[in-house]
Amino acid sequence: MPEINKLNLDIGTAIKDGMTRRGLKQKELAALVGSTQRSISSYVTGKTQPPLDILINICIVLEIDLNQILSLPEFQYPHRVIKDQEELEYVALLDDLTCNEKKDFIFAVKQMRKLIK
Repeated sequence: MPEINKLNLDIGTAIKDGMTRRGLKQKELAALVGSTQRSISSYVTGKTQPPLDILINICIVLEIDLNQILSLPEFQYPHRVIKDQEELEYVALLDDLTCNEKKDFIFAVKQMRKLIK
């Protein structure tokens, strides 16, 4: 029997929560995403991980963010890979700001840049 890992459990929980939110049964979800009720059950319990094409369909039907359930960080600039933990923290802080707070932040950064030059 395969070992259940955290990622599979996270995916299963997201699917289960999404089905509850959308009022879908496993059999209904299976029909919508091109799978079987047995497979959906296996995904929900974390026993197996859905193939990427099925997982994408599940995310679309259940309106789940694929990056979120796979624990992938979201980047506004996909061509730029951020690896430094401190830089990731600053990007996360910026992402959490309101529009007005972002304007204030940008203004402050522009002022600091003028001082540095």
